[in-house]
Amino acid sequence: MATLPCHHEERIVRQVSPTVNLLVNMDELHPEVLRQHGIEPYDYRHGLVFRSAVEQIRGRFIASSTNNRQALVADILENLARRDWIADYQPTSTNSRCDFSVVVEREPDYFAAIEVKGGEGNSINISEPPVWAREFAVWCHLDGAIVNQPAHGAHSIINRLTNELTQREKSVDIVFFKDVLCGTRTRPCPKYPGREEELGLLTAPDVFLLPQRIPSLAEPEPPAHTLDTLKLPKLILDLFGIAPHDRPKHVWQVYVKVFAMPDGRMRRQVRILHQDEIVDESISRPWTPRN
Repeated sequence: MATLPCHHEERIVRQVSPTVNLLVNMDELHPEVLRQHGIEPYDYRHGLVFRSAVEQIRGRFIASSTNNRQALVADILENLARRDWIADYQPTSTNSRCDFSVVVEREPDYFAAIEVKGGEGNSINISEPPVWAREFAVWCHLDGAIVNQPAHGAHSIINRLTNELTQREKSVDIVFFKDVLCGTRTRPCPKYPGREEELGLLTAPDVFLLPQRIPSLAEPEPPAHTLDTLKLPKLILDLFGIAPHDRPKHVWQVYVKVFAMPDGRMRRQVRILHQDEIVDESISRPWTPRN
């Protein structure tokens, strides 16, 4: 079983490679189309016209994606605030590595912090958890890419974050994982029987609950969080209309265990459980612990 149960429709994935071939070889396949648009076929490739166009499109896409991710999380927090389910929130990305601060409760104050990232493991590079945050969440948002299956992105993200956890002692409590394709014809969501292709952005994020403490030789495998040890995940699932009896379908628990090797180096084991079933398991490469 994969980390996430959803997957892209195969008929759509099959069209990616022919599209790449068409665009890369347009100067040979359809030079007349290029000339119709004022593009010299020779310059298309040899003059770096195609490559420059791809880089410009990619830059625009990245900027747009970043804004869209931030806007989605802000909209979720605004809806929580309007319902008085949280006391307040503030965007903080202009003066902090953390993107949002959330006042979950007042008297006594209970704060959470959210960092918003893309949906691939290579893009995950988190800050130190704010000292004021009782909960530190990473919101990972894919913007519709279908080259890799969602399970691949989730595995890569958890691998990077557990690396940060064990080697750099950066603690993350929650990972929210969402994609704009969730609950669409391209990627039906099996968590919504009968409505797999209809919900789109109304699908709830997948919630990954990480260890409650940083693993160490003194405590090699601390317990993973649950919905009862945190406040923010349950609020967000409630906002998306997930009934209490359906919450387990949307929650994954990440267990991390560290152990020492005979040469003094360390390794970690990561197990991801969904509804009490192991859906992903891996062991890291050895690393030398920090002094």
